[in-house]
Amino acid sequence: MDHLKTIWAEYGNSPATLTILGVTLTLCVAISLLLFPGKTGDSIEISQLYVYPVKALRGSALQKAHIGQYGMVGDRTFSLQRVHRDAENPEKPPRYETMLAGYYLQLALFRATIEHEGNRENSVNGQVVVTWCGRNTEFDTAKDITTPDKIQFPLKPDVAGRKSFETSLHGSTAMAFDMGDEFSRWFSDRTGMEVRLVFIGNGSRPVLGPTMAPNSKGGLSKRRILDRAKGFLPFFTFPAERLVFNDIAHYLVVTEESNDALTAKLKDGYEMDVRKFRPNIVLKGASAPWVEDYWGEVTFDGGIQMPLMANCYRCQSITVDYDTGKTATDDRGMAWKKLNKDRRVDKGAKYSPVFGRYGYCFGSSTGKTVEIGQKGKVTHINKQRTTFDWPHLTGFGLTQ
Repeated sequence: MDHLKTIWAEYGNSPATLTILGVTLTLCVAISLLLFPGKTGDSIEISQLYVYPVKALRGSALQKAHIGQYGMVGDRTFSLQRVHRDAENPEKPPRYETMLAGYYLQLALFRATIEHEGNRENSVNGQVVVTWCGRNTEFDTAKDITTPDKIQFPLKPDVAGRKSFETSLHGSTAMAFDMGDEFSRWFSDRTGMEVRLVFIGNGSRPVLGPTMAPNSKGGLSKRRILDRAKGFLPFFTFPAERLVFNDIAHYLVVTEESNDALTAKLKDGYEMDVRKFRPNIVLKGASAPWVEDYWGEVTFDGGIQMPLMANCYRCQSITVDYDTGKTATDDRGMAWKKLNKDRRVDKGAKYSPVFGRYGYCFGSSTGKTVEIGQKGKVTHINKQRTTFDWPHLTGFGLTQ
């Protein structure tokens, strides 16, 4: 490999070298397709799209979504940080905790949308609108609140002069910018806790799972022979993926068929609301429930290639009642237990049920769009289920 790098450094920019490499790659593609055509699967269609500008809050349904460097543009670029102070040593710097929907079910009482020119569109020029829907619930405790139950701020605010501090999510850290006292007071009044609203700006977090990202060393080892070969050619190589405040990947993909299978486990009259799984992309067309466990890649019309790298194992957030901010008291509050009976299928997450797949888009998809009704194809099927291997996550479960 070092020898190849030396050759590239000396001759890589010459037209002759590029021509030879191009011809070689074309021959490799043709031969590999003839000898190893690969196993493909279902024809699929995007039925729902969601973006979540503030992590852990309810998100925004979209008709069309713009693809950015870290997932959908604006997805989880803000988060709420709970402030923990040392009562015995008030001069000690506080500890910040990234608030998660699974720990704080009442965050479901906040809805965050992105609006641009009258449409719900995740444009970089859009405005985030957060609405609190917690009036007359048990979380409506600060009776002297006089501020409106709706706020808004730019999806991409100016960070000049803003204070920053280190945040951590699942052991992966990033610097983030404090959005100021006005917004923090608004959230603190309605959560009953001291919290800060922060924006990640142009920062990002590392992917810690060794096989979680397609262009990481471990991720490359899991990809098909042809894709691995591309990884050795400089003009096909993309840098290893990074994250904002998304849990462990850029996208969470689920299917209507699996959601219907969980609905069938609930008592008559109840349906599982797929939004509680906090997906980015909902697909229809799977040949059966749970077949997505084995999907290694989907490709959408327009050449948008999305490797699916890991299972999403679930926490109690899927049991929340959107009207109360608490676990539902009817059979919908049993969704996690019903799922857990036969969906503990990932050896890396032995005690939690799996629903959905985590994925990425390659750098070449940045700037493109996906929309409802867009067709696609399962373009790679794994022989066996992937094993979850993010070291700081061993049993709690994820919400994305």
